[in-house]
Amino acid sequence: MEHSVIFVFSMLAVGIGLLIFGADKFTYCAERIGKSLKLPDFVIGAVIISIGTCLPEMIASIFAVFKGTTEIVAGSVIGSNITNTFLVLGIAFLFFKGEKVKINLISIDIPFFITATALFIFMTSRGYYKATDGMLSLIGAAIYIWSVFTRKPDMDMEGEKESEGGAAPATAFTYVLLAASSVMLYFGGEWTVDYINEVAKIYHINEGVIAGTAVSMASSLPELMISLKYSRKGRLDVALGNIVGSGIFNFFSVVGVASLFSYFTPRPGLLLVAEDTIKKGLPMMAFASIIFTFVLIDKKPSRYEGAMFLLIYVFYLGWMLKWF
Repeated sequence: MEHSVIFVFSMLAVGIGLLIFGADKFTYCAERIGKSLKLPDFVIGAVIISIGTCLPEMIASIFAVFKGTTEIVAGSVIGSNITNTFLVLGIAFLFFKGEKVKINLISIDIPFFITATALFIFMTSRGYYKATDGMLSLIGAAIYIWSVFTRKPDMDMEGEKESEGGAAPATAFTYVLLAASSVMLYFGGEWTVDYINEVAKIYHINEGVIAGTAVSMASSLPELMISLKYSRKGRLDVALGNIVGSGIFNFFSVVGVASLFSYFTPRPGLLLVAEDTIKKGLPMMAFASIIFTFVLIDKKPSRYEGAMFLLIYVFYLGWMLKWF
C-alpha cells in the first residue's frame, strides 16, 4: 500500500516521539527504582541515565534486525555519537556561562570510550558486524558497568550526578508507568523502522544514512535540552558525563544487543553496514571521538568551539545526504 509523503513523515515523527517519550519515562522509573534499591547517585547517573539515553537507538535497532534492514543499526549508533558531539555540545558550548568544567573522566571513562570507539570502527569497517563481535562488545559493557559500581567517584562527578539522580523512591504507579513506557518503546521502535524504510524508498537513500542523520538528530533532542539547561547554569559537567556514558553504551550495548537478535534472521549472525556509513560516517565519528576526548582533557570550552562544532555538524548532514 502506497502512502503519501506527508503521512510517511507524520508517522515517522510519531514513532520517534514515542521512542523519545517512552525512553524518558522508562529512565525516570528506573531512577526511582534505583533509589528504592539504595543505589548510589553516581551509579544511577553513570549507568541508568546513560543507558536510558541509548534506549531509542537500541529498540529501533532490534526492530531493524527483525525487519531485515540491519544497516540502520550501525548508522544510528554512528549518527548518535556524531550528533551528541557536534550538535549537542556545540549548542551547549554556545550557552555555557562558566570558564571550565570540573568533571574528571580521564582515568577510567575516556580509556573505555576510546577503546569502544576503536573496536566499533574495526568491527564495522569491513561492511558487516558479526554476532561474535556483539558478544565481545557486551562483555566490554559489563566491565564498564562493573567499574562504575566498584570505583569511588570523585566529588565533582558525584555532585553532578546527584543532581540528576534525585528521583523519589518507587511506588506502585512507578511500575505501571514502567510497563506503559515499555509499550511506547515497542510501538515507537516498530513505526520508526517501518517509516525509515518508507522514506528511504521515496528518496532512494540508504536506511542507515537516514538513521544516522534525521533520526539521530531527533533522538538527541532530550540530551540537547538537558545540556542546554545545565550549560546555561555553568554546569556543563552533566552534559559531558552523560555523553561519554551514552557513547560507551552505544558502541558496546546497542550494537551488541542488536547483533544477538540477528541469529533469528535470514542472515544469522550478521549486521550489514552501508557503504556510505563506512566511507563517510566512520571517519566523521572517529574525528568526533578525537575532538570530544580533547574537550574533556582541556576542560575549557568556548563559544568559538561551539560555533565550529555546529558548522561541522551541518557539513556532516550535507555530506551524508548528498546536498553537495
